[in-house]
Amino acid sequence: MNRPTTALLPLVLVVGLHSPFAFAEEDSASQLATVNKIIRGEGKPGETATVKNGEVIYTVLEGGTVEIRNLRYNTLQRFSTIKSNDNNRSK
Repeated sequence: MNRPTTALLPLVLVVGLHSPFAFAEEDSASQLATVNKIIRGEGKPGETATVKNGEVIYTVLEGGTVEIRNLRYNTLQRFSTIKSNDNNRSK
C-alpha cells in the first residue's frame, strides 16, 4: 500500500465501526448502552445485547465473564472484566 492509503485506513475503520449501520436498527442506542455496560463489567449474569444486525451477541455469564459470539464467522471469545474499584487487579 502507498502512504496516503495506509494513513486513511484507520480513519475509514473508525468511521465504519461507529456508523449507525454497525448496530441493529431497532433500538440501537439502547443496545449500544447495554453492550458498553456489559464490557465495563456492570452487567448481571444472563444479560444479553445483540449488535451488528443480530450477528454479534454479548452475554454476561456466571462469575462476570463476558462472552462475545459472532454468528456470521462462528467465533466465540470470553474475557473477564475488571471493575474500576477492584484492588486485586494487579495480583
